[in-house]
Amino acid sequence: MKDIKYTVKNDIIFNFLFSHEDLLKDFLEAILKKSIKEVEIANQFSLNKIKYYEKIGVLDIKAKINEEALVNIEMQRDSQSYYTKRVLLYAGGLIRGELKAGDKYEDLKDVIMINILDFTIFNDIEDVHTIWKLKEINHLDKKALEGLEIHFVELDKFRNSKPDMYNKLNQWLALIDTENKKWMEVAMEENKKIKEAKEKVDDFMSEDDARRITELREKWRLDYASSISSATKKGKAEGIAIGEKKGIAIGKKDGIAIGKKDTKLDIAKKLLNKNLTIQEIIDITGLEEKEILKIKNNK
Repeated sequence: MKDIKYTVKNDIIFNFLFSHEDLLKDFLEAILKKSIKEVEIANQFSLNKIKYYEKIGVLDIKAKINEEALVNIEMQRDSQSYYTKRVLLYAGGLIRGELKAGDKYEDLKDVIMINILDFTIFNDIEDVHTIWKLKEINHLDKKALEGLEIHFVELDKFRNSKPDMYNKLNQWLALIDTENKKWMEVAMEENKKIKEAKEKVDDFMSEDDARRITELREKWRLDYASSISSATKKGKAEGIAIGEKKGIAIGKKDGIAIGKKDTKLDIAKKLLNKNLTIQEIIDITGLEEKEILKIKNNK
């Protein structure tokens, strides 16, 4: 058995893997704890989209299950303090985009957001997998509002746990995380879909185009993380200098903000040169439209 050269957490591999409806169905049944008759993937993965994948920062999977719910699955590897707000924004967009002119509200399908995170977001909760719904805070025993369900899976907690490897969700998480080879071996022995998934990844990574775009995606992520780190260090240094006049505590805070903002502006300029749309750049950098337009007009 060959080892996976790149972790399944890599966006390209992750999206390739779950473009197979039978594998996605098995994973969704594990995380949603329900039987699924039919899965229909809305945004099929294709290596013909290489140029598109080379220049975007976020990939996700959209699917319809049992003709009754829309599912959005995202793999997020880099920690973001605003991530929960971003999830809510995406959920709103998914719900809003579903209703077309002439449709009735009762025609709206439920929306399920599944977020697989390579970092810890809920420090005060031990559970690896949490499910969030809308409830009335003074009547938590009452049924949640229908229409929205948000799942968070924190791989950092999974790695530091003692998972039951006879549990189907843990089997899938062992494959996705790609960190513990023993867990993966047990998962493949217990679940033929996990073994099939591993074999598909091995075959995929044997293709030149697949390896190239996977490497590019990995490089993009590492370069972005490095630029943020460098900007933060620069910002701290500048902040301390400012702090001599304004107060060190204030200076550090302002410096970090300045550093990160400079990095985002640089990234936005590069993305404009690659002909990304304004909305794509907003999604990647978090900058406001007017800031990106200013850069565009001054090119």
